[in-house]
Amino acid sequence: MAEKHEKISEETILQRRKEIAWRRIDDEALLINTRKDEMCHLNPVASFLWTSLDGALTLKEIARRLVKEYEVGEEQALEDLLEFAAELIDKGVAEIVQNSQT
Repeated sequence: MAEKHEKISEETILQRRKEIAWRRIDDEALLINTRKDEMCHLNPVASFLWTSLDGALTLKEIARRLVKEYEVGEEQALEDLLEFAAELIDKGVAEIVQNSQT
């Protein structure tokens, strides 16, 4: 489990790092970080979240989309998304574009 990043909030905007190669296969995704020689397999929910990291939407907006797409409450969706975002940053595959707390 990733450490909770104090710098990440529901108003944070993330984007996928451009140097990360990825491919969507059915409802899942495979990320390839060539700098670290690592691959990461994402399940359908994580893949949905990954493809939403376009550098324009806040994490709260993405959580709302998650609620509409899957049967999950908004509070749980946001909590899980904040944790997932921290993991993506820790792995070096996503970066903060804008943050209301910076």
